[in-house]
Amino acid sequence: MASERVHRGWRLGIALCAIGSISLLGCGGNHYTPVVGSVTLDGQPLDGVRVVFSPDAAKGNTATINCDGPAKDGHYELRTNAVTRSESGSGVPPGWYKVTIFAPETGGRKQPGPKHNIPQRYLHVTKTPLEIEVKDNPEPGAYDLKLTK
Repeated sequence: MASERVHRGWRLGIALCAIGSISLLGCGGNHYTPVVGSVTLDGQPLDGVRVVFSPDAAKGNTATINCDGPAKDGHYELRTNAVTRSESGSGVPPGWYKVTIFAPETGGRKQPGPKHNIPQRYLHVTKTPLEIEVKDNPEPGAYDLKLTK
């Protein structure tokens, strides 16, 4: 009788492990949404800048990631850079983000914007007025950025 209880307990343990494994497989992997858009300054396409999405903790996004991509002829596509390679990939996890524009250094000196005449408010995550919610099935143009002087 005691051995029957042990076998029954052992079988229950295996069944619970199997159910747990199946549920993990269903939730596995990172979920990234493609983020593609245009970036303009007073209607003119920007080229040679980087578009950066930073998680907006004030709106519940506490992810420890960085999402960015270069703008070429006014178009950009973002990639997620995470702590580990397995958490990095094309697209962006859903949630709210603050958006900044990074103008690379030129001539060995920091020039955060003057080369492109980008106003200072778009260069710093604490000052930017640009906020975007990344979500599945966004409306067309949802990730277009229209900067003004």
